[in-house]
Amino acid sequence: MRWGIDNGLWVLGAATPAEYLRKVADYTLEGVADRIQAPTLVMDAENDAFFRGQPERLQAAMSAAPSTVVTLTEYDGAGEHCHVGATGYSHQVMFDWLDDVSASKRS
Repeated sequence: MRWGIDNGLWVLGAATPAEYLRKVADYTLEGVADRIQAPTLVMDAENDAFFRGQPERLQAAMSAAPSTVVTLTEYDGAGEHCHVGATGYSHQVMFDWLDDVSASKRS
């Protein structure tokens, strides 16, 4: 928890935890997700302790975009937030999705 707060303070240039919470509130797709039109990959982690349910909510809100939710699992070593411990695998999933999207655009 301490690292998360310290990292958030550093990333957003906040001086206090209260300022961090005010700044992080600006990072939302509410009110704009329905305007996204590009094909979108939404990555989910089976055991995500921070954003459980958010990938599905985002996909539902992106009504104008062809979107794909991929849930990476503990079995694959990628079930934690940001797929910690399985960066190579999560990148492969992303690149495979990009290949599929690119191929469909060419045909």
